[in-house]
Amino acid sequence: MANEIEKIEPPALPLATGTYSRQYQDQTNNILRLFFNRITSLVRALLSTNDGGRFLYFPRGLFYSTTNQTAVATNTGYPVEMEVTYIGNGISVQGTNNSRVTVNADGIYNFQLTLMTQHTNSSDVTIWTWINKSGSVVAYGGQKQSVKGNGDHTVFWNFSIDMVSGDYIEMYWATNDIALSLHSEAPTSPHPGVPSVILAVSFVSNL
Repeated sequence: MANEIEKIEPPALPLATGTYSRQYQDQTNNILRLFFNRITSLVRALLSTNDGGRFLYFPRGLFYSTTNQTAVATNTGYPVEMEVTYIGNGISVQGTNNSRVTVNADGIYNFQLTLMTQHTNSSDVTIWTWINKSGSVVAYGGQKQSVKGNGDHTVFWNFSIDMVSGDYIEMYWATNDIALSLHSEAPTSPHPGVPSVILAVSFVSNL
């Protein structure tokens, strides 16, 4: 794998002799000296101000949806679904609706959500989105946007939140007009497919 530091294994030390042996002591010291030199080189590489960060691997996830998501009723919350996992390392999408973004490690996580909406009515429409954490709505964890008339509108949201292992975040959306949906487009020349939902999640720091 690119940008991967060579893993260090504990050294195989020779068996001790029954009596003091200068040769045994020198051999053992040389083995330990080489081992500690390798550890020192590894730590220096990790702490390098130039490129040390390229050796670090954090929990991360990238998920999206290729399906249209509709509201059956107005002013009703629906979980945002993400049935495709592009990257999943320590973060996964679970639940019957493929909507629960679950983490395996305690920490602060950054969420970058993109919703591609389509409105087929000429009137103005409102879309609300909010955060549900492990089954509870986050206080003041919502946002509201207005969509003017017919056409497409992209909703962006970037936020950070504290989580412990096993916690999940479930994004919800609602609208006051069922003519608004989360819309996906199939690939058509000259453009690739357009997902209705994209969610990128990255680990920021320990708690």
